[in-house]
Amino acid sequence: MQLISKEEVKRYGADGRSNLFNKSHSDCLRPGDVVLVETLNSMSTDKTSTFIGVLIAMDRRGLHSSLTVRNVILKVGVEMKYMLYSPLIKSIRVMKKGEGFRRAKLYYLRDNPGRAFRLEGLVKATKAKA
Repeated sequence: MQLISKEEVKRYGADGRSNLFNKSHSDCLRPGDVVLVETLNSMSTDKTSTFIGVLIAMDRRGLHSSLTVRNVILKVGVEMKYMLYSPLIKSIRVMKKGEGFRRAKLYYLRDNPGRAFRLEGLVKATKAKA
């Protein structure tokens, strides 16, 4: 079973997704990073949706690895959980590296969102580039 899981991770992680969760890689994700996740709405269409937010949790479980991203949209906290090797994920980009966070799970940002990054400027800059 482990062999099958490793082969699936290798197949789905061919575009470099595995490096995002590899602790020894220099570009790995850390809690507190601001990430932009671009997903396909369905497999049959090319329409995509994007979500930008602070990475508050990561689960490294091989083929079932996931990441939880949080942002405040229209004064309402929104959290999205993405499976890393899902075929619906088009890309994951690190917009800004987090600094000053010393925890593996940043669930305390739910109660005090002012401690996280101000993402308004990042969203405008991303839209201007596109």
